[in-house]
Amino acid sequence: MDRKRFFLGLALLVFMVLLFISFAGFSEVDTDISLSSFSSSHPLGTDIYGRDFLSRLSMGALISMTLALVITLISVFLGVLLSFLMAGSGIVSFFSWLLSDSIKSISSIILSLFLSSIFGPGFLFLIVSIGISHIPDIARTAYSRIKMIENEDFVLYARAEGMSRWEIALFHVIPHMRGEVLSQALSIFSSSILTEASLSFLGAGIPVLYPSIGSILSEGRLLMLTRPSYVIIPSFVLFLISLSLHLMHEGLESDS
Repeated sequence: MDRKRFFLGLALLVFMVLLFISFAGFSEVDTDISLSSFSSSHPLGTDIYGRDFLSRLSMGALISMTLALVITLISVFLGVLLSFLMAGSGIVSFFSWLLSDSIKSISSIILSLFLSSIFGPGFLFLIVSIGISHIPDIARTAYSRIKMIENEDFVLYARAEGMSRWEIALFHVIPHMRGEVLSQALSIFSSSILTEASLSFLGAGIPVLYPSIGSILSEGRLLMLTRPSYVIIPSFVLFLISLSLHLMHEGLESDS
């Protein structure tokens, strides 16, 4: 583990979250000040509806990150659970592998567009469509770790002591896979933010009542030539979030 790289990414992420919390808010529509320039009252100006751009961008980033966190937690829980079923034997293992392969073939973006076309944009559909596609990634990562340690002395000793399979999994196996799972979780977190931004940019992500980086970029592209900052700033924020998560992931993966 490269601690310097990991904690640099963590510090950057925490700094941005604190910054977003400080400025986040739902500003009111005021067409009289629409598209105003940078000022003390509106540090990044206002959008086409006169809403403070900084507060909307901060709120959108927080919503996107919170949604990605929920998706990651659900994917990790279900993925680890599936990995133990895959590591079993008999028909349960067979159908678990079949389920993992079936889920892996589903594209989160295509599934989200399909659900959005039927039910409209929504948080639940985003969580389901993005989260379900990442379950096999966690499951395969955890499965490989289970196979590496299932014949270790401490596992064999616990088995000899009469501990059940799920007790061994909870108290002995899961603690020894936390590094690999955390690394995969960071990758899922970053991927979920980018996928949500892409879907919201297309109008199939977060409902229009709530801001997100993707929807802000979608609004800004119409003003790209006259107000390029409306595209550059959200893109830079998305880049910094991805960079911080990438640094943390690389720090965990590094052997130095």
